[in-house]
Amino acid sequence: MFPYYLLLGASLAGGPFLARRPEYRRGYLSVMGLACWLTASMRYVTGFDYRFYESAFQSVAALGLNGAGWSEPGYLLLNWAVSFFSSDYRVFLLVFHLLLTILVFVWIGLCSPSPWLSVFLFISLQYFALSMNFLRQALAAAIVLWIYPFLKSRRFFPACGIVLLAACFHRTALIMLPLCFLLTLPPSKRRYGLAALAAGAAYFLMDPLIDAALLIVPKYQHYLTEKYWQGNSFLYVLMPLGCFLISLPLLCQTVRERLSPILANSVFYALLLQMFITRHFILERLSIYVSMFSLLALPAAVQAPCKRITSGVRTGLLIGGALAYFLFAASQGFHGVYPYHGIWERAMTP
Repeated sequence: MFPYYLLLGASLAGGPFLARRPEYRRGYLSVMGLACWLTASMRYVTGFDYRFYESAFQSVAALGLNGAGWSEPGYLLLNWAVSFFSSDYRVFLLVFHLLLTILVFVWIGLCSPSPWLSVFLFISLQYFALSMNFLRQALAAAIVLWIYPFLKSRRFFPACGIVLLAACFHRTALIMLPLCFLLTLPPSKRRYGLAALAAGAAYFLMDPLIDAALLIVPKYQHYLTEKYWQGNSFLYVLMPLGCFLISLPLLCQTVRERLSPILANSVFYALLLQMFITRHFILERLSIYVSMFSLLALPAAVQAPCKRITSGVRTGLLIGGALAYFLFAASQGFHGVYPYHGIWERAMTP
């Protein structure tokens, strides 16, 4: 667990440091990005899917493009390209996590109002853990983040192009095509109410909807018999619900000042999608793309004007809640990355 605590502590130390020396913003992000890259790359059998992706890479290295067991071309080509230089899975992890870290940390540097808080949330809210388990989906989500500047300027075609690129790594990214439109609509009680009703209807009609979908894509029927089809307790809804409550000042500011609605909307729609974890655990994965915008939305929310609670208090509440969620995730073994095992442990194994 020590590497995670070290990353969390370093990210929090960036708060007072950047408050005094804001000109070192890029340097801070470079150091934290390097630390996250090395931590993710130097793991050994850390992550539930570690062996799966290792064997997949070795198959591609041995057999070329015909050695893959999946259909997303982007991830296949990435494996194939790295295998030209080395058949060592460690090299692939170095390249993969370098790409993901650059995508996330450059985006934070360009867009976040509080980069140290965004980095802290990236680690504590389990997006960093996600990147060490769901490799394809994590990279797809990192690519989706870059629709943000295009949605702000209402340039839908480039945004949709980015979503299609992300779908080349994990096809579930296609859920962002309708969300690209929904995120840009001004928040209102009517729109939120209709969205909640639609989500509620889908929640209770999920099983017949899934049965109908499997008639079109029957190859996914095996999910119905796996543990991931079970529902989790409502305890898992507390995190997205807390994020939504923290974001309420941002929502009010967005309506009052007619700001870009993307960040405020992203927290609301993430909450609706994450509710489905209580129905079927695997459906929660659909929320990853929109929920990652909380890395911008939550720092913006604690800085939004609020007469009742100061920005400092809200920041403290956010940090405390995120730390509590991190400890809960670690206790539950989220993504199979707790505790951390590094390659040095393999070297010490007799």
